[in-house]
Amino acid sequence: MDWSVRHHPAFWGSKKLSYPNVPKEHAKFSESVVVGNLIFASGCIGKETKTGAPTPHSITEQVFLALENTRTALEIAGSSMENIVKTFSLIRDLSTYGEYRKAETEYYELHAPTLIRRPPSATLMVYPGLALPEFDLEYEVMAVVDRNAENWEVTYYPEFWAGKELAYPQVPKEHAKFARTQVVGQLVLVSGCQALDHDTVKVETMDFAEQTQICLEKIRMGMEETGGSWETVAKTNVFIKNATLLETYRQVERDYFKSHAPALVDQPPASTTFIVTELPRPEFLVEIEAFGVAGDNGSQWPVRFCKGVAHRSASVRAGELVYYSACHGTGSLEEQITGGFDKLRVACEQAGSTLDKVIKTNLMLTNTDGYAKMRRLEIEYYEQYAPNLVPNPPACTYMQVEAIEDADTVFQVDAIGVI
Repeated sequence: MDWSVRHHPAFWGSKKLSYPNVPKEHAKFSESVVVGNLIFASGCIGKETKTGAPTPHSITEQVFLALENTRTALEIAGSSMENIVKTFSLIRDLSTYGEYRKAETEYYELHAPTLIRRPPSATLMVYPGLALPEFDLEYEVMAVVDRNAENWEVTYYPEFWAGKELAYPQVPKEHAKFARTQVVGQLVLVSGCQALDHDTVKVETMDFAEQTQICLEKIRMGMEETGGSWETVAKTNVFIKNATLLETYRQVERDYFKSHAPALVDQPPASTTFIVTELPRPEFLVEIEAFGVAGDNGSQWPVRFCKGVAHRSASVRAGELVYYSACHGTGSLEEQITGGFDKLRVACEQAGSTLDKVIKTNLMLTNTDGYAKMRRLEIEYYEQYAPNLVPNPPACTYMQVEAIEDADTVFQVDAIGVI
């Protein structure tokens, strides 16, 4: 298989978003990074980045601009909107959810009709802030260059609620629309799972532990449908609204693994926790998305765990991709940022890779006032330890989060790399 890596630079106006073309304190990222047939795109905002025109106030206009920026990025990478297989959407206000989904569907009608019938896997979260206060959303995608490329074929597994496939026009434009899973080659992309009863389309319990068990069970069913299992899950992203419930989540997860995936007790998936303002419905207390390997886990897609702390591996290899658990440090903001990148660098080396081979990051702060400092320390770290990332930065999405694991943590970095 082809696992070669290609970076496509991002531009704001005529400036390439890499150092020294922009100051150290400025955002620096690739528009997309292509690994073989997979495209990892940076989060796209609802602003015209070429002309610098003012950001519109309308959520619909911002959605259209974010999707236009996504379309441009995919076309530069040799693909199209039709080839999106996973979306990760960040919005700042849950009350705009219906308008957001309607605008997304109407954009797909114009530019990606395949996604009307067969929507991507998807996760949507509500966050308190993005890089600038006028940004109401950010839209991040994974896509493929060619849906029929040998060894990289895309398989769609639909989701159903109350017997209706979650695609338009089976459900209204304002409704959630996504696949249960999408598979690219053997890479499984599981949509965010919540404690929703798919027959009644209601949340039947408001107990956090019970909601967690339902989410874990849905991931099991999604993986098994593709021929995989919990034991071939490489990474989970866990979204919760209350940071004090994180230890409860991990205990429920450990008990679940003991019963359903005993191998994961000692070598759990890599995992990142996101403390969010809200989930797509107020009654959702937790949501989990997953990335794993389907089928018989052939030699082209090995799954290899690299031990970390008790409740998560430091990294897990899926094919030539490496999924890392989020990393953070202790101390002052500066110490936490440097410490987080130190941990990521060590995890890369333990996985048999290097920091230079990181292709995608999620950067998180609890206060966006530290954004410029974060960007400066990030590039200075790359200058010292990952010089290839200075001219070729990873694809990146930034988000302000409510909290990070404990009250003293204010920064974390989440990453994907290659061997």
